[in-house]
Amino acid sequence: MESVTVRRQQYEDEGFIKQSNGELTKALIGALLKRPTFSAFTWVRGHNGHPGNEAADQLAGQAAAREIEDVLNLDVDEALRLTGAKLSAMTQELAYKAIRTIRTQKAEARTSTAQRVAQILSDIEDNFKVQIPEKMLWRSLKKPVVSREARQWIWMVIHDGYMIGDRWLRPNMSDELKERATCRTCGQTETMQHILFCCNACGREIIWTLLRESWEASGFPRYDPDWGNIIGAACAVIRPHGPDSKRNAVAEDRWAILAIESAHLIWKLRCERVIANDGAEFAERQVANRWYAALARRLDLERKVVALTPGKKRAKLQTKLDAVWRPLIEDLPDQSTDWVTDSGVLVGIKRGSRRELETDPG
Repeated sequence: MESVTVRRQQYEDEGFIKQSNGELTKALIGALLKRPTFSAFTWVRGHNGHPGNEAADQLAGQAAAREIEDVLNLDVDEALRLTGAKLSAMTQELAYKAIRTIRTQKAEARTSTAQRVAQILSDIEDNFKVQIPEKMLWRSLKKPVVSREARQWIWMVIHDGYMIGDRWLRPNMSDELKERATCRTCGQTETMQHILFCCNACGREIIWTLLRESWEASGFPRYDPDWGNIIGAACAVIRPHGPDSKRNAVAEDRWAILAIESAHLIWKLRCERVIANDGAEFAERQVANRWYAALARRLDLERKVVALTPGKKRAKLQTKLDAVWRPLIEDLPDQSTDWVTDSGVLVGIKRGSRRELETDPG
C-alpha cells in the first residue's frame, strides 16, 4: 500500500519506470482519484484477528493457489493518467530503463521463439492438464528452483539462440565449419530437439533414466521428457491425488530441480564432447557420476543459502529444503532438519539401479 500512499509522489515523478508493478499501481491510483469522496487507509496488525485483514489474507491465498491468474482491467481514465517522468527526477539509470522498456514493447517476437514457446505451452498442457499464458513461462525462470546458470541457458534455448544445426550451413561458412551442423554420432542435423530428446551419443538416455529413477523413487509417476516438462519444468502443476486435488508444491520444486539440472547437464556434456573432446564419447560411468555430482553441487549450494539466511525465514527455508531433497538423499540419520544447516553432516545423492556404473573400477 505504500505505493499509493507514502511513495506515491516519488513513483509519479519517476513515471513508475523502476516499479515492477507500475501499471497496476497507476490503475489503483486512478481508481482512487475517480472516487467522489476522500479515501483514507488505516494500518492494522496482520494475523491478529482483524476481520478485514483475515478476509483479505484468505482472498490472497485463494488467488495465489489459482493455476491461471485473473485478467485485470488496468485502464485508467485519460484525464487521470500520468505519462512520462519529470525532468527533475530523471537520471541516466531511469532514462536507460525507460528506453529498454519501450524497445521491448515494440520488438516483434522471433518466429523461432514463438514456435518454441507454443511447443512448450502445448506440452505443459498435455503433461500437467493446465493452460498457462506465455508470461507465466517467462516468469517461471525467476523462481528459486531455477539456478542463475540454468536460467540463462533456458532463456537461450527458448529463443533458439545457440550456434547449432542449420546455422553452420550459411553460405559464408567454410566446408570445415559446415560439418558442425551434423551430429557425428547420428548423422542428423544437430538441433536442440535432437540434442535433448533424440541423440544416440552416450549421455542423454543415461541422464533421462537416472532422472526417471530418482523421480519415481520419491513416489510419483514418470514423465517422458519433452519440451513442456523439461524446459517448462518450473511451471509444473502436480496433483498426486487427481485433477481436483491440492497441488503438491514440494513435488513441483523437486521435479523442476531434477528436470532442469538434468537437461542442462545433457547440453554441457554435448558441448564438451563436440568442442573439447573432438567428438569422443563419454563412458557410461562418467555420465552417471557427472549427474550425481551436478545434483550434489546444487544441494550444497541450497544448503549454504539457507545457512546464511537470517531470522525466522531460515527455519521456513530449512523445512522446505528438507522436504524437497530428503527422498533423493542417501541414509539421513533421522527426521530432523538440522542436517540442512549443519556443515558437519555429509550427505550424498541416493544411488539408483545404475550403481554399478559408479563403482566399477574399470
